[in-house]
Amino acid sequence: MRQFKLEEKEFSEINITPFTDVVLVLLIIFMIASPFLMTGAIDVKLPESSQAENAPSNVVEVYLNEFNEIYIGESRVTYELLTEFLQREFLIQNSQDVIVKADEKAVHGNVIKLLDALTNAGAKKLIIATTPKDE
Repeated sequence: MRQFKLEEKEFSEINITPFTDVVLVLLIIFMIASPFLMTGAIDVKLPESSQAENAPSNVVEVYLNEFNEIYIGESRVTYELLTEFLQREFLIQNSQDVIVKADEKAVHGNVIKLLDALTNAGAKKLIIATTPKDE
């Protein structure tokens, strides 16, 4: 009787195809989910307007909620530190345009005070954010 001895080869290569597939799927998921994560950061209900337009992409967003709290990005800012935070954001965005997203319940005087502070801090163009009015 003959005995057959099977020669086993050592498998010395790593197959990275499954790893690549998983990484690409995760990348696509994060690309789709990231806008939803960023838009709900600050709770501000914008007033409605029939003249709403799309805003440029490389601008600094400043939020003013109904409690007169100012946010740049997700950081709460006081009027005293507004210039410092704004200058940093101007460098990051490479733009001195500012979108003001003030809550519809914010007091008019507080909005004007914020606009004045933004102008004094070096903002070149101020844009007031609104939501489109349902027709």
